[in-house]
Amino acid sequence: MKVYRREQELDGFGLPTRKADLPAGRQASMDNVSFYLKHTKKLLGFTRTGASVVGKKLLRLFGRREIRRGVGAGLVAVLTFIFLVHNFSNIGGASVLALNLTGNTPKPVIDATTLSSVQVPITYQYESRGYSWYHAGADLVAPIGTPVRPIMEGKIEETNYDAFGYGKHVIVKHEGGFESIYGHLSKIEVTQGQKVNLDTELGQSGSTGFSTGPHLHLEIHKDGVPIDPAEIVPGIK
Repeated sequence: MKVYRREQELDGFGLPTRKADLPAGRQASMDNVSFYLKHTKKLLGFTRTGASVVGKKLLRLFGRREIRRGVGAGLVAVLTFIFLVHNFSNIGGASVLALNLTGNTPKPVIDATTLSSVQVPITYQYESRGYSWYHAGADLVAPIGTPVRPIMEGKIEETNYDAFGYGKHVIVKHEGGFESIYGHLSKIEVTQGQKVNLDTELGQSGSTGFSTGPHLHLEIHKDGVPIDPAEIVPGIK
């Protein structure tokens, strides 16, 4: 007769300590629990050897050459697409400009009667990527350290750093419900709450955050919605 080992002393409570002393229904329940525990441990690898049924099945599956090739090719394709869409166009060049879908993006109607003077925020070499459905701003290529100024007068709403996005960036709040974002800076030279004019140097261009080349990412929002910078900033296409 198999005796079940006790995890704690039960004699003082007058409880049965052997399986044979339990009612038949309880014995069957214990057998079912033991069965499921045993096979669950084996399935998940909670055994002395650490072997897992799931692990063995996956190992056999991915051990097949065609499966490995298919998964590898799929991952490469996905990562390449993400890299091209979100990153490579920061470098610039003819092949990059072909990715710009601005021409297919509807341009919003903006009431500019309340705007003060608007200027280009940086002296740049060329525009590597414009506004489109997958890119909410304009990338203006310039050497690291090029001064960056606000497109309009306003007040610094935020200065921050985002390692997987804008990098070092500044957000300026303007009149008329406009906001402008200046991303990937190498240096920030303003503080939150500071009033700025067209001559104020917000910082210097760089390549911080999610970027592959020195440039300024300029993004403009109207009432919280991104708009095409070309609609209000002269010289940007």
